[in-house]
Amino acid sequence: MKKTLLGVALSCVAGAALANDYDDRWMLSPSLIFNATDGQKNLESDFGFGLGLGKFINENWSLDFELDHASFDAEDTGGSVDQTGLGLMTRYHFNSGSSLRPFLGIGAGYLDHNGSGAARAVDSSDLMLNLSAGLRKSITDRVGFITEVKYRLDTDDYTGTANSYDDYLFSMGLNIALGAAKSTPAADPIVEPAPQLDSDGDGVSDQSDRCPNTPAGMEVDMYGCHDVDGDDDNDGVMNSADKCPDTRAGAVVDADGCEVQVVIELQGVHFDVDKATLRPESIVILDAAVKTMGDHGTLVVEVAGHTDSTASEAYNQNLSERRAKVVYDYLVDKGVSADRMTWKGYGELSPIATNDTEEGRQKNRRTELVIQD
Repeated sequence: MKKTLLGVALSCVAGAALANDYDDRWMLSPSLIFNATDGQKNLESDFGFGLGLGKFINENWSLDFELDHASFDAEDTGGSVDQTGLGLMTRYHFNSGSSLRPFLGIGAGYLDHNGSGAARAVDSSDLMLNLSAGLRKSITDRVGFITEVKYRLDTDDYTGTANSYDDYLFSMGLNIALGAAKSTPAADPIVEPAPQLDSDGDGVSDQSDRCPNTPAGMEVDMYGCHDVDGDDDNDGVMNSADKCPDTRAGAVVDADGCEVQVVIELQGVHFDVDKATLRPESIVILDAAVKTMGDHGTLVVEVAGHTDSTASEAYNQNLSERRAKVVYDYLVDKGVSADRMTWKGYGELSPIATNDTEEGRQKNRRTELVIQD
């Protein structure tokens, strides 16, 4: 049974190493460990130390090579025993994207005993299994705190009285990242379009002008051609071709003179499942939107929040409203006037991709700026 458990542990360790979009720096982890040994070992519980070297192998899983050591006084014999463990641990972390992440761990390795205890000399080693639960807290970009409770199955029968022993290890330590963190790719700059030429001065660029030699002052349609019918709603489409003749002032219209909605998707500002918090990579995108709003001082927008179809429609409506409000508050905090913006949640009702795949659901967890005027 012991060998089977150890085999399962090693399989979990090997099977965790798979993805790659995360902080993959190597971490050095010194720790202070209190060792509560099995009573059958006849050793007094005591403090020891540990040292780990590992890294995250995807967003949730980490893998660590670990060494721990402690010296124990042998009860009733006056001797002492050194215990040294060397093994491999893998840990699954919850709360992706958060600075405070609980985790569960499993691992295996070798445990060595050396010294004089249990009424005889000791020099033996055998397999061990470790199961753990703990908490990891990021303090800075390079330093974090970790605390853990570990159950250890020791199969080294160095006393000659049992097949295995149950030890418990309580540790506190640090994670120290080696090297600089990966930088977030910069967002593509918002490039203003080059000015369009208008040789005949009729307000239609040469690129779109079908009548490039219109006399000065002549009323023209959206294609730069004269239309005697005029344009009563001033939307740029002559009455004869205008299928929506009463368009509100300032609205953006299509070739038929009907109002269309202009949407600026904040590409890169996405949310994790069931969260309305901004991830670090979203800040660059939102700062670019702040600049655009500053460059176009009359622009009025609605901040629209959307979700995927996970969970109920009522829950998703509330979540989308919270996401829209988070982006709205960020833009206001960065200096965009509140009277130039409104915010609204649309829940799961306006998907732009399928909700049948993770990629599609991620695209649907989005925010947009909908131009109002």
